[in-house]
Amino acid sequence: MESLLTSADTAYSRPSRMTMKYTKLHSGESNGNVDQELEAIALLESESESSGGEMYTEEANKKHFTVEEAVEAVGFGWFQIRLYFMCGLFTAADSLEMMLLAVISPVLRCEWGLEHFHVAFITTVVFIGMCIMAPVWGAIGDRYGRQTTLYMVTFWIGYYGLLTTFSPSYYWILFLRCLVGGGLAGSPQSFALMAEYLPAKYRAKMLILGSVPWAIGTIFEVTVAAFTIPTLGWRWLLVFSAAPSFIMLLILKFLPESARYLVAAGDKDGAIKILQKAAKVNKASLPEGNLVQSKVVQRGEFKDLFSSNYVGTTVMLWVLWFATAFSYYGMVLASTEILQKKKTGESCSCNLLNNNDYTTMILSSFGELIPLPINMFLIDRVGRKKMGAFNMGGCAFFFMLLQIPMPQKALTAVMFCVRGFSSGMFNFVYIYSAEVYPTNIRTLGIGAASSWARVGAMVTPFVAQVLLDQSLTAAVWVYSSVCSVAAICAICLPIETMGRALPVSLR
Repeated sequence: MESLLTSADTAYSRPSRMTMKYTKLHSGESNGNVDQELEAIALLESESESSGGEMYTEEANKKHFTVEEAVEAVGFGWFQIRLYFMCGLFTAADSLEMMLLAVISPVLRCEWGLEHFHVAFITTVVFIGMCIMAPVWGAIGDRYGRQTTLYMVTFWIGYYGLLTTFSPSYYWILFLRCLVGGGLAGSPQSFALMAEYLPAKYRAKMLILGSVPWAIGTIFEVTVAAFTIPTLGWRWLLVFSAAPSFIMLLILKFLPESARYLVAAGDKDGAIKILQKAAKVNKASLPEGNLVQSKVVQRGEFKDLFSSNYVGTTVMLWVLWFATAFSYYGMVLASTEILQKKKTGESCSCNLLNNNDYTTMILSSFGELIPLPINMFLIDRVGRKKMGAFNMGGCAFFFMLLQIPMPQKALTAVMFCVRGFSSGMFNFVYIYSAEVYPTNIRTLGIGAASSWARVGAMVTPFVAQVLLDQSLTAAVWVYSSVCSVAAICAICLPIETMGRALPVSLR
């Protein structure tokens, strides 16, 4: 490249734009967007070489900008706020289906005379479906777009969730909930889409706020269950839980496709239209010049997750996602089991939740909102890795406290803290995964990692509902140990993504 730039400077008295780019990058004055800058240089070099080595063509003289630069120029405004609420509704609809597992288990145990193993398997099959489909939806999202995939996922969840209402037996419940889980595996698509439109300054903070709709959804589900199960029955609860997915189908048509995806797919014109619309909504303007057409690369290639730059990150992320889901859903499921054991002092095959139990579950769900200000304040100051270790360590500590005999108010407070730290763990793994992987494998990377979360969620019912029935102490030690290992993994991650531009492609 240096010889190419030297020849250009010899031929022309003033330096070319490429020369200034090159000097800027190597003098440390770049804005942190090195991948995009180098890609722009490479494209201009390619054009120059194809024209017989003439560097100073009319095209080379034109100003260029990348999608990252366009997103930064558009800034944060009503476009992102509207996007947040749309993606948030999708998240809340998903959380209804997930929290349903905790509130419906005691009812089915009583109605169909199920053993603890059978109840645990109702949860496990959901995550089997998620584990199978998560990388599939991730690959589809990288190949065909985030919006298209979200249409498919949303209809899938609503359709099979509604069909579960008519389940005539335990085995039909297993089959249909497994299919619902397959649809829920596509939920990271909305998170990736949101991340790709956020300027670096606001990205972490807004993605942390993405857990608010999830918490609201869980609180709403427990509240609806408290009124619906004693009066209308569990089948009507399934109807109310599936309904928001069909509402989301109407809203999704207003959801924009990812401009980063469009550029990576070679649709520069489509990306420009969306970015111009975003700039208009935010009362901003795009940078001068033409949008750099990214080199069209193969998208959604699984082998890229294990390239030399990402193999260590990928393996550690899988451990972190496993631990996060294992502990979060473990607390969700264990809450009903612990409350039931507290009332009887022993295992009980049929013991429905009462109003006090629902109140405890609602209050503990509010714990997911408490760490938000702390995480928002610290994540851009101490870094992603340290915040991940902090949340993992906090979760390990409060899990240990659950084995101590205590009154229900104190138990509610401890559950509250576990839910808070475990929610913070989800904030961390989602944000880090969205930031560390390049555009061409971003949703695949999140999808593959979330498959390991589903493995953790598949295992956790047998700890939270089977092992806990035999020994509360043994169960909480398992959870605390897993969270401690995850805290070590978080601090040892190879890449710190704080202040780092979203990468476009593998280099």
